[in-house]
Amino acid sequence: MPFAFTQWYWLLLLPPLCYFFWYAAQHTITDITTGRKRFSLLLRCLLITLLVLALAGLELQKSSKTLTVVFLADASRSVGKAGRTAEETFIHQALQYMHPGDRAALITFARSPQINSLPAHALHTSGLQHGGSMEATNIARAIAQGRALLQNKKTGRRMVLLSDGNETNGDALQQTASLNAANIHLDTVTIDPKLHQEALVESMTLPQQVKIGQPFTIRVVLRSLTSQQAALSLSRNSKPAGSPIQVALHPGDNLVRVQQTIAQPGAYRYQAELNAPQDTYPQNNRGEGYVWVRGIPTVLYVADSSQLTAFLRRTLAAQHLRVEYAPPSALPSSPAALQGFDAVFLSNVAAYNLTNQQMTALQHACRDFGMGLGMIGGDQSFGAGYYRGTPLEKALPVSMDVKQQKKLPSVAVALVIEDLEIESSVNMSIEAAKAVVDLLEPIDQVGVLDCNGFGYFGGNSSSPGGTWRIPMQHVVHPNAIKNEMQNLTGMGDPPTYDPYLLEAARVLNNTDAKIKHIIFLGDGDAIYESDQKTITRDIQRINNMGITVSTIASGADSQGQTFLAYIAKLGHGQAYVADEESQLPRLLLKDAETVSQPPIVEEPFLPVRMPDDRVLKGIAFHSAPPLLGYDVVSAKPDASVSLMDARPDRENPIFAEWRYGLGRSVAFMSDDRAKWAVQWLNWPGYASFWAQTVRWTLRPYHPGQYDTSVQMKKGRGHIVVDAISSSGQYVNHLQMSALVLPPHQSSESSHTVRVPMHQTGPGLYEGWFDANGTGTWLVNVLQRSPNKAGTQRSTPVGISVAYPSEYRSVQPNRILMQHLAHADMGRTDPAPQAVFGMQRPAAYTHYSLHQALLLAALLLLPLDIAVRRLAFGRQEMERLTALLRRKTAAAPEKAATPELARLKSRREQTVRLRTTEHTPADSPAGKRQGTMVDASRKTDPKNAEAVQVEAVSPENTLQQEESGMSRLRAAKKRASVRNERNQNEEEQQ
Repeated sequence: MPFAFTQWYWLLLLPPLCYFFWYAAQHTITDITTGRKRFSLLLRCLLITLLVLALAGLELQKSSKTLTVVFLADASRSVGKAGRTAEETFIHQALQYMHPGDRAALITFARSPQINSLPAHALHTSGLQHGGSMEATNIARAIAQGRALLQNKKTGRRMVLLSDGNETNGDALQQTASLNAANIHLDTVTIDPKLHQEALVESMTLPQQVKIGQPFTIRVVLRSLTSQQAALSLSRNSKPAGSPIQVALHPGDNLVRVQQTIAQPGAYRYQAELNAPQDTYPQNNRGEGYVWVRGIPTVLYVADSSQLTAFLRRTLAAQHLRVEYAPPSALPSSPAALQGFDAVFLSNVAAYNLTNQQMTALQHACRDFGMGLGMIGGDQSFGAGYYRGTPLEKALPVSMDVKQQKKLPSVAVALVIEDLEIESSVNMSIEAAKAVVDLLEPIDQVGVLDCNGFGYFGGNSSSPGGTWRIPMQHVVHPNAIKNEMQNLTGMGDPPTYDPYLLEAARVLNNTDAKIKHIIFLGDGDAIYESDQKTITRDIQRINNMGITVSTIASGADSQGQTFLAYIAKLGHGQAYVADEESQLPRLLLKDAETVSQPPIVEEPFLPVRMPDDRVLKGIAFHSAPPLLGYDVVSAKPDASVSLMDARPDRENPIFAEWRYGLGRSVAFMSDDRAKWAVQWLNWPGYASFWAQTVRWTLRPYHPGQYDTSVQMKKGRGHIVVDAISSSGQYVNHLQMSALVLPPHQSSESSHTVRVPMHQTGPGLYEGWFDANGTGTWLVNVLQRSPNKAGTQRSTPVGISVAYPSEYRSVQPNRILMQHLAHADMGRTDPAPQAVFGMQRPAAYTHYSLHQALLLAALLLLPLDIAVRRLAFGRQEMERLTALLRRKTAAAPEKAATPELARLKSRREQTVRLRTTEHTPADSPAGKRQGTMVDASRKTDPKNAEAVQVEAVSPENTLQQEESGMSRLRAAKKRASVRNERNQNEEEQQ
């Protein structure tokens, strides 16, 4: 059986240790015999060998004949249905050749792996179901998951990868080292999707930036498996950019060049659409790209009417600025679409007229890409427009949280919620209730009432209806209240709403709030059993208490929506229908008009310019007419206030500005139309006021002077900057970073990713970021200027991913599959019967022997000591043998009768007496020889032969020796007594 060592280097100690003990044995003076010396050296070397082997971790290896196989089946889109059928067939055939004791497991994978079956003796492969996303292929993660399943080292281990090899994420070759280290073999089976016809847009390339009127070329690479005629359509910002181009496609790649010219500045999105008759996947027939056209700065003006832009158009045109108009609904909802504007101004636009996605796009465009942002006041703007808590409030230099400071009326809201038949609708009610809390201030109050029990229903007017699941309380801890709302269940589904509305009104009537409001959330199904005459009377009672009622229908049919709208009309409130979460912020913000008075001051006043103003210098505000009103806000700590209502009882900001990330934003709390600013329209300084305001907010233009590009590689974005000076020299040691904004930024929780840029070569800077998903990825490369402190050069670039990379490859990647197999001791395209065949990976079970070696050394240690320390020769051996014989012979025999026992005892006494009489105590011969000489007789030396010799047995000899020893001890005792007596006498004298 083979052996192995876990720490083999300890074996290096064995030769020097054995040599040391041999040398010590040769040069040590000892009185032991040569034979014993050699035997002792042998024992000592054997003992040291056992200890060294234990330290080296000697193991016994036992080979295993069983095999565990993990099948990795590709379930991505590129494999197709035919490919998955081929994988299932291969696995089924391979399982037919399993040996007894073999085990098999199955993992399907696409973007991520999924374990379908753990290692077992039986495996079911029907269907190859995969529950994850199938829009990508990550072979590396599948291999890592398979390695995690193959933890049992007592069997041979093998993975079989069935795929087309077209990985779009990860790097499978990086996993080969770990497989080799674990002795796991990887076989690869290339699956051919066998596409007979396919045409796609491989890539679309545009320049990053061009000048106005400068011709540029769009390069579109088309790929086809067959020869065919196709049409290529090009669009710019969703509008046709010329007639369709007829293209004769040949097998392989085909390059199409299209010339374009743009006369207006801005950001333009180009789309290419391929229409080919011989095609399989329509998903890959698109291409996208962006180009930035630099020219006259452009301002986007968002208002409810385009007629309001006439004045700004004339004023800003004189300042060489261009103004474009858009209603709130047409405001771009992505930061990429806003890159064509240098600033965006919102004039008296309410938050509920904008989507959360639009507001988030404005926030990112200002903060991360330097676009200017401005908000102009009115009765639908700032706090009156319900911007509190929105992404836009974060970007503005003012806050709408002014209730406590300005002592505006407090609000109490009772939320009445019923259970709904649709689970998603129940969640909608909970989300709506949480959104209401976000609208309230700490001085406001809120409570949640369910619809359980009957209460007033049935004529018992003294019994309340429902249970207050969250008692009426001040919104001091809004997050805690929302957490309680998240766990609300069993809210009840009543036959009538009257008792619950009355109970909510009763509790609201007992609060000290100035404004009281009920919001009912349900599906309106109580219409089928309720008495509308009764509810009309009850809501009239509620109105008499000064309480209004609004309703939000979710999961309601047409009759339920009508009934809830009827309740809201009776309650002088608002009726809404919300079946999507995204609708809630807009609906509830608008409903806030019912429950709160807008923070507005409408009275003439003269704004005062502040000394630290940096925007409105040179404007003669001392000659300005009064403004007639403004929105009440609070300036943020880092903001600068240029204009104030400086009256002692007001002291409110009128114009504020600040820097927000890479951009700038301003807030003008009065309006720009013939209402509050009606007297400013004819003021000579009005044009200068808006020209300076808009110009201060414009995107700072410090363009980077180096070539910048972005590419997508296996699910990751690759940013490359070639820094070459105008003289052709490499520019090194630059401080660079990049801001990356993913597509589909639809909520304020979305964030920009900062990517560090590292120099990887002369004048070459690179950065990587994860880029899973489709859409436009915006990248802003920032270079800090070494000359001006704080100045950054900005190079915005972008890349569009029109479709998942899964649809890009139409042929299997056999080269990758071969490299994976050869790197991991595997085989390429083995037959199904070879998976569990005779060529199995070696597997050994290791049994540690260090405990047995230590035990053997411990047992040898006493023998080693005995050989060296004990004098044990031939005479000692003979005496030991005699002693053993005597003990054996002295074993008592059981006498047949008592008389025989007495006779035997008498005979032994006689033998002992005879031995004592005839053996002298000091006879050396008696101690050493087998015969005893009677020393009491006088013998003439000349007549030695006359000496009578009496032969005695060995037993007698031993008895004589024992008797002699007794006499010797007695003599020693007498001598000791005599010496002690003499000492006593001497002391007395």
